[in-house]
Amino acid sequence: MTSFALAHPVRSAFLQIGAFWARIKTFVLATLVIVLALAAIASFALWPRDAARNRTIAALTHNHDVAVAQDAAPKLLFARAYFLITHGRLDEAQALVSLFDLRGSDKARADLHYDLGNGRLLAAFDKIDLADFDAAGALVGLAQEDYIEAMRLNPDDWDARYNFDVAARLVRQYPSFVNTPDPRRQGPRPIWTELPNVPRGEP
Repeated sequence: MTSFALAHPVRSAFLQIGAFWARIKTFVLATLVIVLALAAIASFALWPRDAARNRTIAALTHNHDVAVAQDAAPKLLFARAYFLITHGRLDEAQALVSLFDLRGSDKARADLHYDLGNGRLLAAFDKIDLADFDAAGALVGLAQEDYIEAMRLNPDDWDARYNFDVAARLVRQYPSFVNTPDPRRQGPRPIWTELPNVPRGEP
């Protein structure tokens, strides 16, 4: 009798739970169906957008000059910036890299800065071949900044470290590169230096 008296409350609790589940089962199942349906609709609605993004990335990968909006998804900004870098349009690429820095992951940002550094270093070699050492020095300095940023974002990026050393050797080989002014890194020039019939320097 004692064991039956102890078991009876347990059985009663299970019966209450079963009755409660019977009351809410239809609601729970209906809610689950609605949630799954909404997820499927959302996925279907996003499919055209994702397909368009993939087409744009594929076009850029195959060297088609396709523009992207400044508020485009990070992967579109990356693809467009990489296209510009590989086609020597470094100033345009810099603008997109700056936008990507606000949205991309640290790893992707490191990769893009590494790519931009490579583009600038290759451009510097071209300037050296043309004996344009001022332009080469500015490009080497900017490339070093890109490699430093890549290493900051991804300390394990040994390629960036190696290429930074290559840039440093260029600086040692061409001492005129040191402290080469770069107009993109300077502040606005005092307007009075450009006005006619005004003495040079501050008044």
